[in-house]
Amino acid sequence: MAKISGGFTCLSETNCIITGMCCVNRVNDKSSALIITTQKSVINVKESETKPCNIWTSKPNQHFSCAAISDISTHQYAACINNKLVIWDDSVPDITKVKPLVTTGTIQRLYPLDADGGCVMLYSNGAVYTTKMEQLLESVTEEQQGLLKPGEVIMDSHVWSSDGEGMYFVCLVEHTKQHSLHFTRVPGMNKSAEQVIRVSIDSPSKLLHTSFHTTDSQMVMHAVGSDGDLYECSISHNELPQCKILSCHPVLKKLSSNRHAKQVKVASIGLSLVAAVGLEGEYTDHVCVWDTKYNILLAKQSLQSSTDRTRITVSNIIYASNHLWVSTNHGIHAFNVERAPSTLSVALGRQAASEETSRFPVVGQQWRFDEQGEFEGDMETDDGNQAGDHGILQDILNKEKIKSAKQFKSAVYKLLSSKQLPVNHVDQATMLHSILKHVCDRCAEDKKFWPKEGLVDIVKTGLIAASSCTDFVSCVIERGDIDVLISCLQHMQDIPDSTLASVIDFILRDLSSDTDDSGKSDTPKRCPIAEDKAELIDLTLKCPMNDIFMLECIAKVKFQQVMVLLRYLYYRLNTTIADDEQTLPANVVIDWIMLILDAHYSQLVLSPEARVLLVNLNQIVETLSHYHDEVDAVHEMLSNLPSPITETPKAKSDAIYSIEVLKL
Repeated sequence: MAKISGGFTCLSETNCIITGMCCVNRVNDKSSALIITTQKSVINVKESETKPCNIWTSKPNQHFSCAAISDISTHQYAACINNKLVIWDDSVPDITKVKPLVTTGTIQRLYPLDADGGCVMLYSNGAVYTTKMEQLLESVTEEQQGLLKPGEVIMDSHVWSSDGEGMYFVCLVEHTKQHSLHFTRVPGMNKSAEQVIRVSIDSPSKLLHTSFHTTDSQMVMHAVGSDGDLYECSISHNELPQCKILSCHPVLKKLSSNRHAKQVKVASIGLSLVAAVGLEGEYTDHVCVWDTKYNILLAKQSLQSSTDRTRITVSNIIYASNHLWVSTNHGIHAFNVERAPSTLSVALGRQAASEETSRFPVVGQQWRFDEQGEFEGDMETDDGNQAGDHGILQDILNKEKIKSAKQFKSAVYKLLSSKQLPVNHVDQATMLHSILKHVCDRCAEDKKFWPKEGLVDIVKTGLIAASSCTDFVSCVIERGDIDVLISCLQHMQDIPDSTLASVIDFILRDLSSDTDDSGKSDTPKRCPIAEDKAELIDLTLKCPMNDIFMLECIAKVKFQQVMVLLRYLYYRLNTTIADDEQTLPANVVIDWIMLILDAHYSQLVLSPEARVLLVNLNQIVETLSHYHDEVDAVHEMLSNLPSPITETPKAKSDAIYSIEVLKL
């Protein structure tokens, strides 16, 4: 959920357009600042103040072609004016007197690296180069090899940073009205990127204005389509190496009319939170925040002041430093955003309140399903087309019309991207559940029918609760389709403990049937199973579960399969300290070891095969206990130090001796 509060005018400048922002955490005075770049100026704003500290303005015939960045250690700034690099510091009052440097290529974006005191340059040809700030003037004279194909143009870019996976430059690229995402790993210092991961975007509409939001493991992109709908697509780090096509599906229908779509600007606040400005109707001259997961309007704030009621023209909106920054024909306005996790109960309360006071700006229908999966009700449609009982859903449920997996995939895509899809997510889930139930029934009759790609598209919507379609997961296990199973584990909600136990049983049964003895090794430094199967087990073990109910389910798994799992957990426990990029958290490993010991303790104690493993497990547990005791002792010693620790000043005198005063 989200709430908009406060609001102040950062800059009163006519028709200014925000082109970029850079957050800076000052080390000396421990303050945070924002470097805001418009077409004509660079503004330094402290978070604690509502007025700019410094403003640098270009000449009338010049504009900032690349947003400015700042070095936190030297307080230097870098930007591009008319595609020429300019570097200055706080002591420079007039940026027009700084001599610009001609670059060998067009710099599209600069990104600061706070930890290394460097920056990353993204060129318009797709090249990515990393260098130090003090070496920036030398680096821009070197020609960089582009990674884009002829005709490709970068529309938008974002930096996706993760502790375990490194940093990527994400570029939205357009070529002959087709969109794709380019993921370029940021190289080491003074190096250029050599490879790029290309992911095509499957979108039913042309994307106009886009915004990105990233976490350590996931990236989401929100975009306004030329048809006025708001589209969303997401991808995780685990999916990135294998992903070739990314589906971009509508989450808010008719956010604006087709003719007005170009005026709408959006900013991603979270994975399912998006702010929009430039809307029509009752939301004109307002900034609005929606929850795309529950299709609920959470908050709105007027852009007009109490004294000035003239029409507002919005040029851009950016979310940074817990504020929404909106540039209009009157200046730059900032609004504080308070975020909280989205819950169904709060969403329903918001929906009930909004139904009484305002109209939600979407066009759709609340669908009602009978026992046969058919729908009834009226729906608003374009071009006067009436959606009757022979819609896309009925075609999917009719095996005479859908005879192949390819036809099924095509029909599912049309359903997910058409205006026949319900607006309410509960109704969407009901529709998709009926499709999965139909597939299970049909697969029981026709063993050759298995629409793998279409099923993955349905599961990736994130609307399916596994507890309401356990037969489908069982069907996936029976088919042995690993790809669909991985999608279920990643995107399905509320997976029952019995289903998780069935998945574990399926994986371990497959391992126990292997001809090699990889599952019988008690060597702590060697993984007892293959890497791809280890990733699948990690994904399963990380799913939420209730240890009380899981205890009964895991007790039904055969002893030989339990031994394979216990060996793998023993290996994971050994590598918990040594490997910082561990995919399975230590607390999850310990929970599952406790669970297995509780469920199969008698068999493990009496089995000669398990005796050596239990002894080794006991040794590593004693080692880890001693390790954590030592860490606690160090923590107690360090916690008594004053915070922050002041550095002892160095003597500046060149005399034979000097006197220093230490403050303890």
